[in-house]
Amino acid sequence: MVKTHNIRVLLRLAAVATLTYSAQAASSAAVNSKGLLRRHGGADEHDHDHEELDCYAAGVEEWNKGLHIGAIFIVLAVAGLGVFLPVLGHFVPQLHIPRTALTMGKHLGTGVIIATALVHMLPGGYESLNDPCVGSRMGNFGGWPGTLAMMAIFAMHLIEFVLSNHAMGKHSHSHGLPADLGERKADLENVVDNSTTQTASLRGDAGHMHVADDSLAKNENCDAVAVHTHHNHVHGASFLNTEDANAERHKISTYILELGICLHSVIIGLTLSVTTGSGFKTLLIAICFHQFCEGLALGSRLASVQHQKHAFLRAVLSAAFFMLVTPIGMVIGIGIRYSYAPSSPSSLITTGVLDSLSAGILLYSGLVNLLAEEFGTLEFRGYRASKKVACFAATFIGAGIMALIGKWA
Repeated sequence: MVKTHNIRVLLRLAAVATLTYSAQAASSAAVNSKGLLRRHGGADEHDHDHEELDCYAAGVEEWNKGLHIGAIFIVLAVAGLGVFLPVLGHFVPQLHIPRTALTMGKHLGTGVIIATALVHMLPGGYESLNDPCVGSRMGNFGGWPGTLAMMAIFAMHLIEFVLSNHAMGKHSHSHGLPADLGERKADLENVVDNSTTQTASLRGDAGHMHVADDSLAKNENCDAVAVHTHHNHVHGASFLNTEDANAERHKISTYILELGICLHSVIIGLTLSVTTGSGFKTLLIAICFHQFCEGLALGSRLASVQHQKHAFLRAVLSAAFFMLVTPIGMVIGIGIRYSYAPSSPSSLITTGVLDSLSAGILLYSGLVNLLAEEFGTLEFRGYRASKKVACFAATFIGAGIMALIGKWA
């Protein structure tokens, strides 16, 4: 009995000890679970704070003052060399700059501008506007960069169309109708009465007149003339001088091109100034090549713009503006380097919008006003076959080099 009693006591003690241990184990597990949850929650909170810190982090570390200030003058010199070479070569023949070299440089710049829009600006817009730090501020719509670029293309086309039509309308009112149109009409009517063998017709805003001599119908102000040999007469469709209209359109398209180039030049100047480390030198080399080739393309256009007065002065001022705009962006970047937060939502949205709009402007200018226009002129069609091939090769090389640079910058 004693043994049985002792065994029961021992079993009870064992049971109590087991329950006590189980309770302690459960309590410890609960505490550990709470600790794990607390640590996990703390990690999430820490990660969130770290993310916020990354998005709003300001200031530039390891900023090399001498190198960054020296880069301003490097970019200034390279951009100035690129844009002033065509301008001075056109207005100062004593420099003896080979015209073929300037032509190749112009087409090289065309390729650079197109590649800049497609490889640098547009992808940069997507990267900025779709950054996690932007969040849902743009409505969770990933197609904003393409939409903004498309809007810029349509806007540039509309602006160019309206301004060109306005300029053509002003020119047609001031130069379209001859002052002695009434006298010419009387002379033409007298000739018609006496003519039976050869007839022609001159139609303008004053009416429709038949003439006997083709030389009377060849008005120097007529730009659209349809000759019908079967009826042996001529119709003058308008009194607008085509050369002057094309010159106005060329001037407008050139300034639109400069707008797009200068808009993104400020951005790349600011970006260069807040870049540090090994990436700075790579970006500096890329920007120098980029600015030089863009300068060649823009300078060639500026040199060919026709002005009634002070053509050289206006071309120099426009070239100087291009030369200065990237260094201005660099100076701005240096001034705000301690407060600039490149990953903040406002900075990302501003950069993304400007990149996307610049891409649209450059794409429109590069394809419409440079590629299509330069390769469609009578001057280009009159080139030798070897020179045509060289122009195409220069365009492709410029685009290829700029696309390759996009891997690092």
